[in-house]
Amino acid sequence: MPVRIPVRQEVEVADGVVAVVNGDGGSGLSNSVLLLGEPTTVVDTMLLPEMAADIVTALTRRGRTAELVVNTHIHTDHIGGNLLFDGVPIIAHPRTATGMRRMIGEPGLPALLAKVMPGFATRLADWDSTAAEPVPPAGIELALPDGARVLDFTDAHSGADLAVWLPAEQVLIAGDLCFAGVTPLAVHGRVGRWRTALDRLIALRPRVVLPGHGGPVGVEALRELADYLDRVLAAARLADAEQLSAETVWARFDPGPAAGWLEPERTLVNIKTALAEISGQPFQGEHRVRQDQDSPHSD
Repeated sequence: MPVRIPVRQEVEVADGVVAVVNGDGGSGLSNSVLLLGEPTTVVDTMLLPEMAADIVTALTRRGRTAELVVNTHIHTDHIGGNLLFDGVPIIAHPRTATGMRRMIGEPGLPALLAKVMPGFATRLADWDSTAAEPVPPAGIELALPDGARVLDFTDAHSGADLAVWLPAEQVLIAGDLCFAGVTPLAVHGRVGRWRTALDRLIALRPRVVLPGHGGPVGVEALRELADYLDRVLAAARLADAEQLSAETVWARFDPGPAAGWLEPERTLVNIKTALAEISGQPFQGEHRVRQDQDSPHSD
């Protein structure tokens, strides 16, 4: 049976800034952003080339072709469309680029992806991508259209995450540092560092936030995500202090404003990640593929 791929929508949130929003933002459905300045830039390329085809269509409709691709982080659902941009410079944080080179082509990766994204299982058997070239954040900023600013964070949502701030438009391209209406996933990062990163993003007071998953939102979405991560950290501290299992504190977890978000089962993974941080267990990171991980390189 063919994979059913949700309809993507183009949302122009400011002059020359177009979000290509992928479905409801659930597992495997990440967004891309088009910057129509010089150079014409694509930020993230979704999971599959057939998804990324809509990025090319959106550019063609505007008389543009991609001149630069920036990957915000390593996860497969943000880099799988890189294959469509042959001959276009593709750049990322050096830590992300190094991880991509190690990850792409690993024999166990397609089966692992299919396990956690079963809706796309039949399409992931031969998943592949093109690794980005390593460029320091300052160099990425210089490569972007004039006025764009790059903020970089390590060991937050993933090993290295980039956000792009457009101060003139007051638009924040947050990548997976922000999820909107979807429970985030911190298995490859550190909950505490992600929470701190959100304070830096909130301080920008963006008019529009373009999340990695979900539609365009305002700054309140960052505050709600911060509240959710605070609750995860509190649950993990309780588990550590009272020697309770992650499952026990998850069963009594109050999501607050996050009630109703998609994929609430991810909260258990997030509590386990936070508990490992608090108890000093080794940090998993994301630059490896293992069949026993809670989640692979997605979201």
